[in-house]
This record gives sequence, C-alpha cells and structure tokens, in this order.
Amino acid sequence: MRRSLMATGLVVTAASLVLAGCSSSSSSSSSSPAAPASSAAAPASSAAPAGSSSGSPAAAASNDGKPLVLGVVQAGSGFMGPIDTPARQALLMEVDKVNAAGGVNGQPIKVNFIDTESKFGAYAPDAKKAIADGANVLVVTCDYDTAAPAALVAEKSNVLNVAPCVGDPIYGPKGGLPNGFSMGDGVPGEGSVMAEFSNKQGYKNAVLLEDTSIKYTQDQCKVFTQRFTELGGKILNTYTYKQGDSVKETVSKIASSPTKPDVIVNCGYNPGGAAVAKEIRDGGLNQPIVSGFGMDGDFWVGSIPNLKDYYVVTYASKNGDDPDPAVNAYAAAFAKKYGSAPAVGGFVTGPTTLQAILEAYKLSGSWDGTKMAAAMETLNNFPTLAGPTSFTKDLHINVNRPMRVLQVKNGKLVYDTEITPTKVDFPQ
Repeated sequence: MRRSLMATGLVVTAASLVLAGCSSSSSSSSSSPAAPASSAAAPASSAAPAGSSSGSPAAAASNDGKPLVLGVVQAGSGFMGPIDTPARQALLMEVDKVNAAGGVNGQPIKVNFIDTESKFGAYAPDAKKAIADGANVLVVTCDYDTAAPAALVAEKSNVLNVAPCVGDPIYGPKGGLPNGFSMGDGVPGEGSVMAEFSNKQGYKNAVLLEDTSIKYTQDQCKVFTQRFTELGGKILNTYTYKQGDSVKETVSKIASSPTKPDVIVNCGYNPGGAAVAKEIRDGGLNQPIVSGFGMDGDFWVGSIPNLKDYYVVTYASKNGDDPDPAVNAYAAAFAKKYGSAPAVGGFVTGPTTLQAILEAYKLSGSWDGTKMAAAMETLNNFPTLAGPTSFTKDLHINVNRPMRVLQVKNGKLVYDTEITPTKVDFPQ
C-alpha cells in the first residue's frame, strides 16, 4: 500500500491535533478499571440485545474462569491514526463500562495496546507480541491492506481477529481469514448509499476521481458506478490518482469539457483526499462532491475556506445531531472523557467491537478462535451502537446497515439524512 502524505500543511497540522491526547506510542497500555459515571450508560442500554442476561455481559457463558485479554494492534500515530484512534478510544470506554459492571468471569478485561505508528512492517511482529502476551482476541487497524499482516498472524494462532471499521468485504473467509470479522459498514453498502443519495438528489451524470492507492477506494468507485448506472445515471469519466498526488490537470480537463457533471465523486481518504477536494474548488468546479467514510472528520474541512456542497457517507454523526440518541450520548461521554468530540463517526464501531466479542463469547463459552467465529456467524440483526449487526459464513462484514449522509456547513460536517441501501452491489 502506498502511504505518501500530502504536503498541505493545514490538513497535516489538523490531523496531528486530532491525535493529541491519544494513547502513547509505548508498547502497551491498559484501560482504567472504571469510567466516569457518564461514560456510555445510555448507549449500553440501547445496544443491549433483547433477551440478553443482565449483569456481566459474559454471565451466560460457561465459566472458564478466564478474563478477556484484548490485544489491540493499531495506529496511535501516522496516517492511520485519525481513523483508528476514535474507535479505539470508544472501545476503551466500553471496556471501562464492562469492568465497572464486574468484568468477564468476575475479572476485569485487560487491554494491551501496541502502537504500530502506521508502519506497515510493524503489524505482523506486533501481532505476534500481543498474542505471546496472552491476547484472547486481536483488534486490528481499520484498513484491510494494512491490517492483513496482523490478522494472518492471529489466524495462525487460532485467535479471533476483529477490525472495528475495515470496509473491504474480503476481510473474512474470502481473504483467507476465517476468524476475521469487521464491525464496519462494507464498501458495497457504502458505495451503494453514495449512488442512491446522488440519485435522490437528482444528479444525472457524474465524474469520478479514484484514489488507486488502496483497494477500499477502488472498490468504492466501482460500486458507485454499478449502482448509479443501474439507477439511470451516467458516468462521464473516471480519473485516477494516488494518495498525495495533485489533480490540478484533471480538474482542468473537467472544467474545459463541454459536458459538465452534476456531481463529482471523490473516492479518496485523508489526508490526500482533502488536497483533492481543495484543488477541485480552487480549479473553479462548484458542483456537489460526494465521498465515503475515508473523508469523514471535521479536521480537514477547515483547510478549505467556505467549503460547501460536500457530502460524506459515514457511520454516524459525531457532533451531537445524529438521529440515534444513543450515538449522541456516547459522543457526549467521549468528549467529556477525552476533552473533545470523536474525530470521525466511525467511533461507534469501537463499542460495537466489544459488544459483538462478548456476545460471541456468551454463545460459545470459549475464547477459541474457531468456536467464537462460528458464534459470530449466527449474529442476525444483533443491536449494537453502530446499528444492527449480522454475519454469515461467507460474509464477515455488514453491508445493509443504514448510513448517515453528512454535509459540510460552516466548517464542520453536520447530519443531512439517513439512507438504508435498497440494493447492495458488490464490486465486479
């Protein structure tokens, strides 16, 4: 995976600010035994599965006497830091809440966080260290290309491996990860929502700018194209770039074309995606722009003065205006605990990760990776903070959840609408 950073100082600085107060880059850290009273009381009740046992989340599991040891191999810094960190911080809040209620088998959940610093070569050795240190479950980074080395290490040790917000449906059996699951909204659903939103807005034709540096953004554009054309839309052209590249020449081509697009689709991720957005506007293109989760977060919006007509499809609105009160309550508790709002709406996948892990343990009564994976595959519309969560033997990621569409207004992303895809296309 190509990981060059764009040179736009404002965005880099803003992204660095997001990381302020995050977990340190030391090899491990543990959550505190109890969270503030406000941390997640409301989301806990809304996310509790109907008919589940009260008290300890693992109360119904066969008591093997072992606590849960979470090995978290993610980025606390570097290019993946702004994406991994909110979900991890929210996960630690959920750990605190469970521990305050008695933990697992009467013992507190232990967390061993290892900061990979977004260095690709660190993921496999750090995963080996986490498992050697006793991890029952491995939590990995939010990009398939980057997470795969750590996930493969977990597979060799028969350890359940969970990515809070990977979007590629290959994370699972198709990618050689039978014990691998993503709590994220898969790119088939995300790209389909982007297309259905564009159709509902009345956009008839589109130009796509596709970041080819990772599979996620490539598939995002593929799915958008398939679903948009099914709905009667027309793709005028697809231009490619790689993270960190300038698209000024592409913008000039679009601006000089006799047929102007109704919408521009930026299949990108930050920080490079923000530079692309700025060059689109600087080049005189004022058409609406639609992106996916890779462009979530207020931290880049301020680098483009007076930005408007920009829409982002993501998990949730983090700024207190989400249609789910449980999400707003968790975001408020997050801000109280960490001093600022979550960086991206994907923070909801952190608590969801632990909620699903504990449900699988309750069903299987074991930390054995194969047994837990079999239990995970039985989850069907299991209620979590990220929404109804379902898996099958073939698909270890959700693609049918409702997703939020946020709009840039006054320098931040605000809630616009919610869309559940009426049809989900998989990339061809």
